[in-house]
Amino acid sequence: MEEKDNFYKKDIETIYKILQSKETGLSEEQVNNWLKSNKKNMLSKLPEKSFLTRVIVALSEPMVRVLIFAIFLTILINIISIIEHQEPDWGQTTGIIFSVILATTVTVFMEKKSQDAFSALKKIGDKGSIKVLRDNKVCIISIEYIFPGDIIFINTGDKIPADGRIIECFDLSIDESMLTGESMVVKKIHESLQGERFSLSERLNMVYSGTFVIDGTAKIIITAIGDETEIGKISQSIQIEYNILTPLQKELGSLGKKIATVGIIISIIVFCLKIFNYHVDNELTLSNVAQAITICLVLIVSTIPEGLPTMIAATLALGVMRLSKDNALVKKLAVCESIGAIDIICSDKTGTLTENKMSVTNIISLRKELIFENIYFNNTISTKQDLNNKIEFIGNPTEVALLNFYQDNFKEKNFEDKKVIHQYPFSSTKKSMGTVVKSNFENLHYLFFLKGAPEKILETASISIKEKEKQMELIIHEQNLGRRVLAFSHRVFNQEEDWKEDELNLLRNFIYDGFISISDPIRKEVFQAIDICQKANIDIKILTGDSMLTANAIANELGLIKEKSLVLEAREIDKMTEYELKGKLKNIVVIGRSNPLTKLRIVNALMESGKSVAVTGDGINDAPSLKRAEVGIAMGIAGTEVSKETADIVLLNDSFATIVKAIESGRGLYENFQKFIQFQQTVNVGALFLILIFELLDWGTPLKPIQILWINIMMDGPLAISLSFEKTRKHIMDEPPRDKSKSIMTGDLWINILANALFMVLVIIFFVRVFHISREMIPTYTFNLFGFLVTLNVYNCKSINKKSIISNIFDNKTLNIIFLITILIQLIIVLFLRQFFSISILTMKEYISIFAFGFLIIIFSEFLKFWRRILNK
Repeated sequence: MEEKDNFYKKDIETIYKILQSKETGLSEEQVNNWLKSNKKNMLSKLPEKSFLTRVIVALSEPMVRVLIFAIFLTILINIISIIEHQEPDWGQTTGIIFSVILATTVTVFMEKKSQDAFSALKKIGDKGSIKVLRDNKVCIISIEYIFPGDIIFINTGDKIPADGRIIECFDLSIDESMLTGESMVVKKIHESLQGERFSLSERLNMVYSGTFVIDGTAKIIITAIGDETEIGKISQSIQIEYNILTPLQKELGSLGKKIATVGIIISIIVFCLKIFNYHVDNELTLSNVAQAITICLVLIVSTIPEGLPTMIAATLALGVMRLSKDNALVKKLAVCESIGAIDIICSDKTGTLTENKMSVTNIISLRKELIFENIYFNNTISTKQDLNNKIEFIGNPTEVALLNFYQDNFKEKNFEDKKVIHQYPFSSTKKSMGTVVKSNFENLHYLFFLKGAPEKILETASISIKEKEKQMELIIHEQNLGRRVLAFSHRVFNQEEDWKEDELNLLRNFIYDGFISISDPIRKEVFQAIDICQKANIDIKILTGDSMLTANAIANELGLIKEKSLVLEAREIDKMTEYELKGKLKNIVVIGRSNPLTKLRIVNALMESGKSVAVTGDGINDAPSLKRAEVGIAMGIAGTEVSKETADIVLLNDSFATIVKAIESGRGLYENFQKFIQFQQTVNVGALFLILIFELLDWGTPLKPIQILWINIMMDGPLAISLSFEKTRKHIMDEPPRDKSKSIMTGDLWINILANALFMVLVIIFFVRVFHISREMIPTYTFNLFGFLVTLNVYNCKSINKKSIISNIFDNKTLNIIFLITILIQLIIVLFLRQFFSISILTMKEYISIFAFGFLIIIFSEFLKFWRRILNK
């Protein structure tokens, strides 16, 4: 249905003409024409991406492209080794290929989530049958074959099969929460609406596909089917593919290119220096040139962070496991980290911030016992018995809330001496419901209980003007808090009346008993979660289908409304230009009567302004925004299947507090990536500087190609990955979100990397000079000392700033175990694999000296951090 049709404004006769229908329904000829058009009441779908297409997309990621380049380099190195009659090392090539396969596999399989979301949505309308009027005959057909202009009949418990305009209805109540986010059941009317513009939840004479009939019956003319329905529009929007790279993916792609570029430049410089030195020393032979090429290629390969994808996959997998323990099911690995960068949460209200269960909030009673008796008799609820022998009420949420309140506070009172003899159903005209109860208690014969809108109840009551004003003041206060208010009254009759015919004549001289306010209460844990978010500079925006009054009350109760805060309706947003909207985005806190397209527009505008946005929701109306956001978070209990399939994270306990835990975990994961990069790049920079300085001094090559490759494997292997097991730092949520415009390589990180790398080089130069190491023995001493320095430096990398590691140096058990295993492997190499690694045997005294010099890296790093803390003060 297009907005220009405005079926909710038009009278039924006009709608018949537009849809070429009539009171007797579509004719057989019209139905046949529709059948020939092959247009069905089904949701269409876009072609699914092929497996090959998804693989190609995964391989095009920046970091993966760098790794593919590294694969070709390692193959070239091995070819040169074979030509030189040396043993090739295919381990490095295999390791990089494994990293590429792992990174690609995760991406490819996560691509299926969009199709799964559509499949869940499609189930809403594909099954079932409906009663239809055609050629003035009632027949039952599959909902797949209803068309615009068809007249259908709906009853309590039915699911609406398509969008339609109400022709006539009787006490019709529809639950539209899955589509609009409106927590209250909507009372429907058949009259045309007068006015400029009505939001989805305000179109009281319309029904929408996928919503449910709670009470009543109706006759409907279908106005839209399939993709043209409101659900159809949502289905089309969630099939749009958004190529969103997380902040980490963007940063690592850029970092990988920079590292590779620097590695290539320095390798070329080293190659030129080696050729120059060979020329000066009269050693410029084809064999030496080939060796120089091999060393330079090895240097390039060693600088490429091929272990990074493996480390990322391992870290994110750990993140998924941790979040699952906190009741958050993660469907997309990268989200574990990207949620840590979130600076805005666009939250639905119903079922996310609130319990999605109407409850009695307050009672102002003049006659409490009579109010409870009114609740007991004056309702239309069906019941069932649960396993705990407690009555569970099913039906209208407001009625359920009242009866639960009765059961919790007054159930010991029984009314067996009374029975219902007549009931007046609720109507939109009188806005009240009445029940007549026969009683012999205290010589009272009949009690007429009345409940409904406060103004109507007070209108029929015998009450003083002063008392009426006092009650209205209390009622308005409750309504301003976003609560629904129901008033109660009763009248005593000493004789039987004509209950069926005289209802309007009987609605006077009632005794006012008081009122009850009902609301969907805020979850208890939300208050603390919101407080943590505010301390962490994370902005919260409430986008809800509920009324402005309710949404504003919730925001106020949570402390989100500030001096310059804007509380707007969706219709006000829809009137704004993009320029106006972006100018006001910062101050918008609440958007009431929000519809799917308005939510999507807000999320788009926020992301285009450079914000990292998380969206929470549970309804079908939230699906487009959940998909568009950097992180979509659905409710696992109250959420629809569509919202859960579309989202990146599903909260198994529907708790907003779990989102805060996920953000905290994400921030910790990001810091672990920084620790890995700090460790890796310290080794890279150290190796490059070491070889460059030795060539400048013409001391020969300090490390053989096979030795460089082993140190590189150690750097990118288990020792580096063990940093992913680091615990999240305390007070991490007291800090603002990281600046996404800044590199992952912070100033502190560069200082740590350059200082420790330079110190390693100086230690090795000092060792070589002090102990007068011969040119032939330099590779042996350098391999042992540099390897030990690198291994111990992993502990320095537990801190990425000026903080000392002493207090928590051994708290990562995985790192400790892998550290000991690495030392053991190094000992095996120097004792049993000397020939393979081109090293000579050393004395015990020499090994002790190397061991002692290696520990200097810890002392130096702690000393440097200490002085930086002093200078910072």
